[in-house]
This record gives sequence, C-alpha cells and structure tokens, in this order.
Amino acid sequence: MQWGRGPHRITIFRKVISMSITVYTKSGFCGMCLATERALDSAGIEYTEAILDDVDQAQIEEWKTTLGMNAPIVVTDTETGSWSGFRPDKIGELASSAAA
Repeated sequence: MQWGRGPHRITIFRKVISMSITVYTKSGFCGMCLATERALDSAGIEYTEAILDDVDQAQIEEWKTTLGMNAPIVVTDTETGSWSGFRPDKIGELASSAAA
C-alpha cells in the first residue's frame, strides 16, 4: 500500500500472522463463553465458534483430561496453546503475538 503523491511516498508493510482459533461453547447461556468471545473480539482476534454438543464424545473426554472441562474450550495452533474457561491472560498472549 502506498500513500501520498509524487516522489514522496510512504510504503507500509503489514506483518500477517496466521492463527487458527476455535472457541467451543455451550449451546445454552455460558457467561465464560460470552466473556471469552467478547475479549477476543476486543483484541481483534479472529476465531471460529463451534458448539460443544456437536463434538465427538471421545474428543471431549480428551479435553477433560488435558485441559479441564470448563466451557469454553479454546483450541489454537499457536504457542499460547489451548485452554478451557475464560482466560484473559491467554487472550492477552494471543493479542501480543498477533501484534508482534
């Protein structure tokens, strides 16, 4: 992208970081799910929402063992790692890595 006219042009480069983030939420009201999605939205982090009811039971059992079972379950391919529940610290880490 170039701004300006004539010989005085500024070229702006944007670093694009690809992150795959899926937020698995409950089908009914879930305060921590809503808080997580709002925090991700506020940080400008794109994610996909999925419903836990649609997930294979074996996968849910694995998450219970590795992540705990507080909704939402946030699955990401970043260094931040996946987590369960509302974790502002993890969302902050995602925002920092996206801004770097």
